[in-house]
Amino acid sequence: MQPLRHRINPKTFVITLRQIAKLLNIPQERILNWEKWHNVLWVHIKGIGGYFVSYRKLEQWIAACRALIRCSPRLNALKLLWKSIEREAKRYTEEVFSRLEALWQQRYTDLSNRQKPKPVKS
Repeated sequence: MQPLRHRINPKTFVITLRQIAKLLNIPQERILNWEKWHNVLWVHIKGIGGYFVSYRKLEQWIAACRALIRCSPRLNALKLLWKSIEREAKRYTEEVFSRLEALWQQRYTDLSNRQKPKPVKS
């Protein structure tokens, strides 16, 4: 089973200074520098120093997870994707995890209904 970090590419995320400041709940002026690293976002904050931010905290990551759920073509692929998300559950807020779970349940129902055999008319 492939981890989510192999299926989602944070290099494609458009991240702004404003977004980082909002996420960290600090004024933009305190951010001296920031860089996209392979697995985390590195932020240099005035008065604090280097600070690491998980990509999973960004709305772009959540949007990518939603897209993966919506685009899962089959039940088995959807189940494997959900196991990957569940493995990372502690990295998400309860609200975000609930949103993903609701979307997963909806997609699961849709795919289940499509795969049920249709009754044969005689």
